[in-house]
Amino acid sequence: MKKSKLLPWATAIMLVVGVAVLAAVYWNRNVTVDELSFSGNVITEIEVLTEAANVEFGVHPDSLDLSVIIERIEKVDYVKSATPYIEPNGDLNIEITERTPVALLIKDEKRAYVDAEGVKLPIFENKTFNLPLVYGFDASTDSDTLKSEAFKQISTFLTEAKQNKFVWLTISEVAYNKEEGVVALSQENGVKLLFGSNDFRIKLENWEAFYTEVIRVKGIQTMQQVDLRFTNQVVTREG
Repeated sequence: MKKSKLLPWATAIMLVVGVAVLAAVYWNRNVTVDELSFSGNVITEIEVLTEAANVEFGVHPDSLDLSVIIERIEKVDYVKSATPYIEPNGDLNIEITERTPVALLIKDEKRAYVDAEGVKLPIFENKTFNLPLVYGFDASTDSDTLKSEAFKQISTFLTEAKQNKFVWLTISEVAYNKEEGVVALSQENGVKLLFGSNDFRIKLENWEAFYTEVIRVKGIQTMQQVDLRFTNQVVTREG
């Protein structure tokens, strides 16, 4: 009884699989890749991506080595990852995920953008970002990704700061040293801000509260330094 009840279902499944296989064979034999499109890219120009992809048109989908195409695209500056998808009509679409700069590295005469992972990105004339300046790290794009503990502290700080629109607009320069941890300068009057090496979200909230409740009343020109290294108090040096 049980076998007889399962038989129609098994037959139906085999039929569906068979149709799917035939459809796949037909698709691979009769459909060709004639169009290439990209989505998700904001910083990277279509022309740059198209040249990097170097797709051979007029071939069947199964003749494309997508892994090689993706590898070429992911070598493009600002491209973090690329995900391909071939439409039923054969058009190839590639979804681009780009790297987002969080700061501008400055050392000697070198300049480079950097993302939260420490990947250095070149500066293009037609692509500018209003970002905090970060000092003390190699700004050459030919050198390795920044992986030092000091940069991890800076990256964590900037990532948290970027979540707070007010904070992001009030910080202009950032550096790190072992004694004071993350040190920033305020956008206005260049007041030295000490943030230490942890609990950045709380300390950034403290900075916003201090600015709103104290600086807006007394004026930022009265401040020389604001020490936010302690999560439960703010210590100032005025002059």
